[in-house]
Amino acid sequence: MSAPNLSEKLLASVSRDFFRPLTRPSAAIYVDCAERLADVAGEAGRIPQSESIALIREILAAHPDIVLADDEGATLRDARQRAGQIFNRLCDAKWLEDQQLGLHERWTLVSPGLRPLLRLLRELAEDEIAELKTFADTVRGVCETLERPGILDARIQEPDALRATVTDVNSRLESAIIQLHGVEKLISLFDRRQRLSESPAETLRLLYAEFGAGQHMVCYDALRRNGLLPRLQVLRSQVADRRDDPLVKARLAQGLADHYHWDETEAYHRAEKTLRELEHRLAAIRHVADAIDARMASFNQLSQQRYRYQTELRGRRPEIVKAYCDAINAAHEGSRLGAMRETSPDFAPLIPEVRFFFGTESLARTRRTKAPADLTFVGESDGHDESAADTLASLRERQRLALTPQRAARLVARLLPGKTSSLSTSDFNSADLDEMLDLLAVAAYEHAFTADGKRVKWRVTGPGKDAGLTPEQIPTDPHAAWNIDRFTIQKI
Repeated sequence: MSAPNLSEKLLASVSRDFFRPLTRPSAAIYVDCAERLADVAGEAGRIPQSESIALIREILAAHPDIVLADDEGATLRDARQRAGQIFNRLCDAKWLEDQQLGLHERWTLVSPGLRPLLRLLRELAEDEIAELKTFADTVRGVCETLERPGILDARIQEPDALRATVTDVNSRLESAIIQLHGVEKLISLFDRRQRLSESPAETLRLLYAEFGAGQHMVCYDALRRNGLLPRLQVLRSQVADRRDDPLVKARLAQGLADHYHWDETEAYHRAEKTLRELEHRLAAIRHVADAIDARMASFNQLSQQRYRYQTELRGRRPEIVKAYCDAINAAHEGSRLGAMRETSPDFAPLIPEVRFFFGTESLARTRRTKAPADLTFVGESDGHDESAADTLASLRERQRLALTPQRAARLVARLLPGKTSSLSTSDFNSADLDEMLDLLAVAAYEHAFTADGKRVKWRVTGPGKDAGLTPEQIPTDPHAAWNIDRFTIQKI
């Protein structure tokens, strides 16, 4: 028949509602009530029922921000009635027992299962584990015990002495492993505090001052610097040899059977299990120590990253701006922006114009990349490389058709030789395409330089400026097989 698992043994000892108070939103009230009642009850474990109700009322008054459920007295106005409802919930969870000896004699008993639960909760909440100072003594004592000559030799040890040695060493090793897991808890607390550090100075203080001098370093020094890990490894090999020795198992089983009154089969099974646990716990200390090393390395890396973020990436300017904004929010809390028009400014910016960006305008704008210029010539290639003469001819043709300021200056200088004169498009005609392009260049530009370096300026006016919305009313003039809108060229 297989041994019952942990859940079966737990439910056989406590009720199914035993952990229900810890799952409620008001769990803080139940924990504080249980601790206060257990402390007042003392070792006797009982307290008058009226006094327990008074203590529960004090705890409720200390937690005014916690909202109670309906079965906890949320609808009751009387504080004593609400305390009575909490008392009933504690009794339903079997944390307390209501004992009534007479008509006027009523006591509150602390349940036996409550004290182990409170001890567990205190260990979970403890961030200063004083027992770590005795960790080195515990491990050193285990090593000295197992290093004695013939301590596990079944030929010279009595069964009861062998049973006492193995049981005592197992108990001390279990305590040492629990202390090591406490070290992991301390490092995790430092890790959590480091993630919430607000300044580089605080980050360095946690890393070099508090973390380096913490109680977890006691365990680290005891294992790494005092040479306990190699000693534990040697002892593990010796225990592994004894575990496979039939005589050792038989002598240990005889000692367990005589002490606990077990039958031969059960005692032999427990002897094998005890020796396996001893070897496993000797090896487990090194595994937990390696896990602690990994946590310490992770904390150091986190501290370096946090310090770099606070000094190089974030800097002090965002902190100053944030502190200034927080001060403004606190000073003008509850007021409107319209009422601040008459408020004098805190400081005057040393610039003539100030503009604040907010909303979508404060977001970084997407950079527009310029498309690469198309440097290919117009026209399709026939598949063969063009010669230099063809390329040069193509460049000349493009230059001839381009509307440049120089060709406009040539036409103005030819048509208007005087310093100040004007000429309309109806007074002359363009003979070919080149003169037509010269006229279009005159309309496109306003000044240019001639071949001799003189600057020529002109102005183009015409009826198109006033009748732009009615193009049919604008007169046209023929020029080189095209009709263009009439305009006047005035030399300046």
